[in-house]
Amino acid sequence: MPLPKNTLFDTRLGDVQIISTQSQQDAGVAFGGGTATFAGEGNINVQSNAGVFVGGSGADVVMAVAILPAGTFDIANRGLEVTAMGSFLANGNTKTVKLIFNPSTAVVGGTVGGGGTTIATTGAITTGGSGWCLTALVFKYGVLGSNTQLALHQQAQVGNAVTALLSPQATTAIESLPIIIALTGNAVTLITDITWNFMEVNAMN
Repeated sequence: MPLPKNTLFDTRLGDVQIISTQSQQDAGVAFGGGTATFAGEGNINVQSNAGVFVGGSGADVVMAVAILPAGTFDIANRGLEVTAMGSFLANGNTKTVKLIFNPSTAVVGGTVGGGGTTIATTGAITTGGSGWCLTALVFKYGVLGSNTQLALHQQAQVGNAVTALLSPQATTAIESLPIIIALTGNAVTLITDITWNFMEVNAMN
């Protein structure tokens, strides 16, 4: 069946029409029956697996990496929601998981590079046998090329315990270059103490 079309304007040559799905992407989608509209959003990076142990102990070891293309933060209020999930082994060993924004380097299995900002963390946990979940937001503010972002720690939960949130932080990632987001684990005693299963970067316009 033909796709529905939206009339843009009238001319003596006839109506100019485009496919309605295209116009919704360009002009925004209606929110309910009111006049408010919202731009599109969706996942730009998703990683999932049956369970991978942290690749080393005694340091912030990279478990997963997402790289934002250059120019991602091009206008104010362009934003991301980053979520990661996994589990801790049931013992009293100290374990810490972090989401780090804009480290200098991040290679899975190696220690994360310096210069990044921890935007979410479980804190040092000495319990286990439960799942963990971290969520953080990063939003662009300021003008194009100002290299100004705001990181907001949204969630940190281990089992049924909700851990303390970090304060909002201003970050200065260079927006004309790719930007790294790293998920790290610090298993002080055993690499099997930390398992990760899922990481998602959801883009919001």
